[in-house]
Amino acid sequence: EFLAANLSCNLDNIDEITKLMDDCRKWKILVLGPDINESFTTFTVNKDGNIRFGMAGIKGVGSSAVNAIIEERDRGGNFKDVFDFVERMPQGSVNRKVLENLIYAGAFDGFKEMEREQYFRETGKGGCFIDDLLSYAYKFQNDAMTQGGSLFGDVAELKPVRPAIPPKAEEVNTMEFLKKEKELVGMYISSHPLDTFKFEIGQFATTDLDTLNKVEANMQA
Repeated sequence: EFLAANLSCNLDNIDEITKLMDDCRKWKILVLGPDINESFTTFTVNKDGNIRFGMAGIKGVGSSAVNAIIEERDRGGNFKDVFDFVERMPQGSVNRKVLENLIYAGAFDGFKEMEREQYFRETGKGGCFIDDLLSYAYKFQNDAMTQGGSLFGDVAELKPVRPAIPPKAEEVNTMEFLKKEKELVGMYISSHPLDTFKFEIGQFATTDLDTLNKVEANMQA
């Protein structure tokens, strides 16, 4: 709770958040990435005793968007998937940039039917899946507002159709998504660029960077 409070006091300072999260790691306190169904505005401690990243700590995601997400979640319960999310959020509360940053930061990773890269896959309509998703949300909400006075309001065939989820890519540039994650939340959370070499580092490395830095400092002295 103490570290979560300190992190929350530095929501606008990614450099300080990075230092505090390093402290969490040293104390073996797990800091979970932002989650659309569990995160609040600030950093909080969940029922398992882990720190959950506050959505307002994501670069480019303002407090007004976060408040709108939390209000809708309190009103209608957890979001079932990304379609449920865009259908329920009031128009204008979450724009394309905010949605994009939430995805890059991992806030939608809890929806297992999609991975981050799929949101950015081109769909053949002059844009990517995010564009199709936002277009669908606009049509869905307009339909919801007007169907009460329409003769065809209850006809399923005339309702907006959810866009098809693009297939998963055979190869994904993981580094690109990790780079965006670090840019938006201040550090790597979901994984680390060196995870690919974990076995080699464990088997062949005889020292660590902290020790090497101390050696270099002593040599300079």
